[in-house]
Amino acid sequence: MISHANRSVPAAFLLLFLLVPLSASAKAMSAEAEAKSRAYYHFTLGHYYEELAGPFRRSAYLREAIDHYKKALQYDPSSTLIVIQLADAYRTSGRIRDAVVETRQLLEKDPDNLAAHRLLGRIYFQTLGELDPVTPAKDTLHLALEEYQHITRLAPDDTDAWLMRARLHRMNSDLEGTEAALKEVLVREPQSEAALATLAALYTDRGQHEKATELLEAAAEDTASGHLLGALGYAYDQAGEIEKAIDAYRRALIRESDQFEIRRRLADALLRVEHYDDAIVEYQAIIDSNPEDAEAYLRLSQLFRFQRRFAEARATLRKAKKAAPDNLEIGFNEALLHEAEGNYDAAVAVLSDMLARMTNASGEYNPQEQHSRSIVLERLGATYRRMEEFDEATEVFEMMLALNEDAARRGYAQMAETYRQARRYQEGIAALRQARERFPDDRDIVVQLAMLTSESDALDPAADLLHGLLEEGGDPDLDRQVYMALAQIFERHKRWPEAEAAIDDAEKLATTESQLEFVYFLRGAILERQKRYQEAEEQFRAALETNPDSAITLNYLGYMFADQNMKLEESVELLQRAVELEPNNGAYLDSLGWAYYRLEKLELAEKYLLKAIERLSQEATIHDHLGDLYHKTGRLNLAEKAWERARQEWERSSPVEFDPESFARLEDK
Repeated sequence: MISHANRSVPAAFLLLFLLVPLSASAKAMSAEAEAKSRAYYHFTLGHYYEELAGPFRRSAYLREAIDHYKKALQYDPSSTLIVIQLADAYRTSGRIRDAVVETRQLLEKDPDNLAAHRLLGRIYFQTLGELDPVTPAKDTLHLALEEYQHITRLAPDDTDAWLMRARLHRMNSDLEGTEAALKEVLVREPQSEAALATLAALYTDRGQHEKATELLEAAAEDTASGHLLGALGYAYDQAGEIEKAIDAYRRALIRESDQFEIRRRLADALLRVEHYDDAIVEYQAIIDSNPEDAEAYLRLSQLFRFQRRFAEARATLRKAKKAAPDNLEIGFNEALLHEAEGNYDAAVAVLSDMLARMTNASGEYNPQEQHSRSIVLERLGATYRRMEEFDEATEVFEMMLALNEDAARRGYAQMAETYRQARRYQEGIAALRQARERFPDDRDIVVQLAMLTSESDALDPAADLLHGLLEEGGDPDLDRQVYMALAQIFERHKRWPEAEAAIDDAEKLATTESQLEFVYFLRGAILERQKRYQEAEEQFRAALETNPDSAITLNYLGYMFADQNMKLEESVELLQRAVELEPNNGAYLDSLGWAYYRLEKLELAEKYLLKAIERLSQEATIHDHLGDLYHKTGRLNLAEKAWERARQEWERSSPVEFDPESFARLEDK
């Protein structure tokens, strides 16, 4: 029954209602004309019921429409228009197979029927993989592509069809076909935003970033389109030109402020270049438009964490959790927030709970589950290691070995590092040898094995392992890493000429600023250990010129000044910056405490040295510094205990870590 809201009837329908009985009563119309009349009567009724079905596709009305189209076809079986409309009604009602059958039968009779090809192409595209449970989506994709090839042949000026062809070629990983189809569009519509944006994205996918940006820069000069400027921003983004990307995104939003995908890309870019305040503004704008956007809340929480605004970070993370309670990344960031606050026990609790929820009774995991599980395991193990709970850490890392190969490689590396920090060198070497048997072609494992072998006081076997990698050759970047490793093991064994030669060889192969930064830093460390302080300072400053926020360089230079009792005000400035960058790093806290000690700021010195010993309880140097502080402040019993603990830790250290001069000074104390 038709509701009152849908009682309006098309004029053509009323006219046919009147004409049919008149024609029959007059008996003036031929049988053929009467059949045509009845066909169009049912056709119009079918169209009317299809309109009543509306956007909600009411099934009762669609069934009526199909019945009338079928009756119309009985009266006029040669009408392609009725066949097309019937097939489209089948498609709308979800009867895809019937729609395909009707359209294919029509094309068998009329192979160049453009309307039929359009309908069939639309059906295939909308139902990829749904024609039959056993039909792969790839087959359906090919069928859709075949139909749009027919359409562009029959209607070569149809730019929408060319765009669809490009889309299908891209889905089929046919980049040449995609490019050709897009160029056909641009021949007909040189300013087609869709074609320009898609072609630029294609070039970006190929790594042809310059080509993508050139295409869009030229188009952006002639248009005020926010869509094109957004595409230009994305091209810059993928090319690594982040500042240009940010500018293009902002220009796009001036023209079309409601483009929230562009706003999200802008916010993400600002986050990556550490423009935190600007990024906060953009993520907040996204949240204002959609208060249920969990990802925006998550990124906002990360920004607050980076700025050490922990209360705001926690409040925002709660909103993210409410919007997406099962999101693993949100749980992971909750653990990171606890770590940033120095609350490792809470971080372990969160990660352990996540791991329990990710654990299957069967022990079987699909690739995505393996990936997620490995990330949580690695973070949990690293957190235990920071807490100096080494057995728990290795137990967690061992669980990674049963997952995929990438997880196993990382698991072995983390186990070896844990054994190194626990000073259980032979167990670390055994783990790496096992890793080498499993992954014989992994050079990173060999490098780590050489480094750990060196720390166990076996320099020559360690150097032989690395020289063997250099003999293999073939990859300059890998060779650079090997030279860096050689420089470090020679430096630890005080083989200064070999260390300097290795770092020089590494510098020759360095191609980026970050690679040069590490060369300058390591050369500075080699020079400092030789007491060539002026030359070391020059190298550290060169590293800081390359990267002013290198916490490790800030710490080394600042500690060198403090230990030599020179440039103490600058020493404190450098070390304060290092601690700001890594507030929970025990080595940096010790350095700052020692600098304050040298400046006679003893309360501050004690504050930072005690924080340092909480993080690194096995470091002899920190206990030694605390002993000096207690002695200077008249707490002789505490001084004696601290120095005794320092002596114990020196005696437990590896041969290459042992410093005879420092130990002799300690014995004198």
